[in-house]
Amino acid sequence: MKKAFNQHNKLVDIIESTKNDTYTCPVCKEILTRNFGVSRQFFSHPNEKGNDCELKLGIMMKDKNGVYGDSEIDILKKEYYERTFDDVKIELSDYMSDEGYYLTQEQKDIIFSEEDRIKIAALSGSAKTSTLYYYSKERPFKRILYLVYNRAMKDEAIKSFGKLRHVDIKTIHGLGYNFTGKFYKNKLTFNYGVVDIIKDLNLNWNRDMELAVKVNEMIKEYTLSDVLEFDDIDLFKDKDGNTTDEREDIINKSKLLWNLKKEYKNNVKITHDFYLKLFQLGKVSLNRKYDIILLDEAQDSSTLVLDLINSSNVNGIVIVGDKFQQLYGFRNATNIMPLFGGKEYKLTTSFRVSQNIANIANIIIKDICKIDIGMKGFNSKQTIVHKIDKSKPYVCLCRTNAYIFSEVFEVVKNNIKANLYFEGGYSTYSFESIKQCLYFSKGHKVNNPLFNKFKNYNEMITYARKINDLEILALDRMIEKYGSMIIDVVDSVKYNSVKEKSQADVLFSTIHRSKGQTYSIPVYISDDHFDIKDIFKKEYIDVDNKEEFNIKDFENEVFVLYVAITRCAGKIELSEKLIDYLIMRYNYFKNFTN
Repeated sequence: MKKAFNQHNKLVDIIESTKNDTYTCPVCKEILTRNFGVSRQFFSHPNEKGNDCELKLGIMMKDKNGVYGDSEIDILKKEYYERTFDDVKIELSDYMSDEGYYLTQEQKDIIFSEEDRIKIAALSGSAKTSTLYYYSKERPFKRILYLVYNRAMKDEAIKSFGKLRHVDIKTIHGLGYNFTGKFYKNKLTFNYGVVDIIKDLNLNWNRDMELAVKVNEMIKEYTLSDVLEFDDIDLFKDKDGNTTDEREDIINKSKLLWNLKKEYKNNVKITHDFYLKLFQLGKVSLNRKYDIILLDEAQDSSTLVLDLINSSNVNGIVIVGDKFQQLYGFRNATNIMPLFGGKEYKLTTSFRVSQNIANIANIIIKDICKIDIGMKGFNSKQTIVHKIDKSKPYVCLCRTNAYIFSEVFEVVKNNIKANLYFEGGYSTYSFESIKQCLYFSKGHKVNNPLFNKFKNYNEMITYARKINDLEILALDRMIEKYGSMIIDVVDSVKYNSVKEKSQADVLFSTIHRSKGQTYSIPVYISDDHFDIKDIFKKEYIDVDNKEEFNIKDFENEVFVLYVAITRCAGKIELSEKLIDYLIMRYNYFKNFTN
């Protein structure tokens, strides 16, 4: 082979090598022999090892930074963008929709299912809402409660279910609010954390910081769980699973804080999850009002919600979810599909995407999760393009809020008058907080409930680093990167923000917020998701160097990418990381599976 690592871990070409250095193979890590003759110069493996290493290295070294040669573009077109799939068949039924098209056989099987308890594994874009609509339509004499994940999904469901008067549509928190939350409406907040715990329990800022952090974790775990007592939470036990004095202190402080929150007339704030927990603890029976409960987004639910449904005494239960769209594990969300007892049905045909995107979705899930999901794409009008036309309205999907700010910065820099729409609303993206944080860092007083908890900026950053507060640390990074430019950018964004998608030149969304959306205008996937090419390389190519690497650790990240590429019903531009992975994957399997 022509390249190897020297003892300084630098990749060196054989021509630049010296006889005094030691060289190892970049792929298998074997020590190589340096052969430097008149006509040939190369590194060789001992005992005829490493026959595939040079080819693997060639695949690993391909990194074009968005610039692709004719051969690579040809690979993308033939294997991914314009490939035909004559072997993929979609079975339609004889059941006709209100609009005059035929539903799939999978949908019909669900609509006329006879079991009381069923669960539906529904892949992205597979018309789960339509399926639930026709399921409900065929049961006009049943009283049905349809529980959805958030307000946006409720609004969408109302458009479909509005004419079915026997169906009530509520968010899960909305259901809990009607029973318990309404009594706490003056105490509600969206932002309750460690600083508030220190204040409400009268703890010492320096001595009790760690205790407050652990009380916060205990409260969050309890709030989302199905257990009845704090003692049933397994956090902070010793290595043998036994309780400790520290754990007892945490539990006692958690109980004290919980009781303070339960009081109606004090200043100890509560979150929406608090009153939902009270609702679950009440074991409220719903069978006098409803015959069937439909639960959507079961993959991002909780054991609390599962217990709430099981305790409702309602006979008919239908839960729907897609484990590959589980995005809120970082909020302790739980996929309750495996925990729910009921017959499983599947929806595998996506009406949103083409078979080309369905193929890429199948590939990324198979490579990272080792599962064949068998997605089929029904939308023949969707296309994958090398570049979308950004002079016309388009959607920009980003993994993180910080990257959205970077993308917004580029748009505003090129077009100061561009109309901008933000999925979930402008105010939810904390642009004003970025601006206020900049002022706070300069020593100015600001009207911000989070920043005002601290004496100064340095104290806030010290706190954030100590407990790894991602929100504050992200703000700090943006201030370091953009500095005083933040003021002009934020002012322009606020002035140019529009409330209707149809008015936007660019529609911005995090991938998490885009879940459940279908975009008909072109979609651009930003490059801030995980490096799937690097993970593929470690798992399949660099197989002899797997120290501290487990591909299962990246399942949640591939779920994010799966959601991103399945949002678009029109033209879609894939990220460079995804393109590089697709090319590497083709080259690998072409050379090592024939």
